[in-house]
Order: sequence, then structure tokens, then C-alpha cells
Amino acid sequence: MAQLHLTSSSKVLASKANASQPGGSKTGWLAMAAGVLTTVFATIGAVNSVIPAASNIGAAVLETLNLPACLTYPDRFGGTQSSFRKEGNIWREYPRGAETFTYEFKEIRRTRQEIMLWNVTPRSNVPDAASLVVHLPVCGGMAVLTEGLPERSTNLEQIWPDRS
Repeated sequence: MAQLHLTSSSKVLASKANASQPGGSKTGWLAMAAGVLTTVFATIGAVNSVIPAASNIGAAVLETLNLPACLTYPDRFGGTQSSFRKEGNIWREYPRGAETFTYEFKEIRRTRQEIMLWNVTPRSNVPDAASLVVHLPVCGGMAVLTEGLPERSTNLEQIWPDRS
């Protein structure tokens, strides 16, 4: 706060005259602006502290209901090289744009983050074919293939839920 030192009564009268005119008091305007800015920043701070709490509540509700962040478990995924489709109790992988499948999989686990598919297609040229597992991220992302003991993983392709 600035301190005002008065040395004569003429300065006091001049100051009162300026304050009585509209827009005449710079100190009053600055105080009002400071009050408005303080209120705005306090509101922003309050909102920022509430939003993470609300998102944590939402995540807890989804976890309790065993729902993924995208709210549903898709039965079809599109990808950059292929697509995965659940057909009955079996999942099939189709090359991009093809009408006939290449590989078949059995769903072995489903979590809020991924759907795990175990290979059931014979592959004579793959030594660890019996341990091949495809991990499909439920809400989209990088599909991963794991195989062998010790387990090795390979990024397959980007996939996304196909809602059509």
C-alpha cells in the first residue's frame, strides 16, 4: 500500500476535488481492478482444485462398474494393417480391406485396459505359436503381441474401436 504524506491543507482539498469527479481517483480505480483480479484468480484456483477431484470420482465410478474409460468394450477394432472382429466366441483378424480372415483367437482375459486374445490358428513357421497372445487396448492405441518363455513383446499396429 502506498502511504500518503500530506503537508498542506491545499493538497487535501485538491485530492478531494479530484475524487469527486468521475474517473478522477486513480487509487479507487486501481483498488477496484485489484479486487476484480483477486476474485478472478481465486475462482480459477477453486475450479482447478475441483476438476481433478471430479475426474478422480469419475474414474472410481468406472472402476466400480468395471467399465473402461471409453465406457464400452468394443467387439470390433480397426487398425493400420488389419482389423479384429469378435464373431461368436472367437476373434478373427482380417487383413486391411479383406473379406476373409487370416488368424483366429480365443479371448482369454478382459480388463478395463485391454482384451487379451490367445492364438488358436496353427502356425508351423512360428516356434512359439502356442504362446502367441495379442493385447488389444480397449479404448485404442498400440496393439502388442507377446510370445515365448521368457516372454517377448512386439508392437503390432495402432488400433481403434470400430463403432460401425
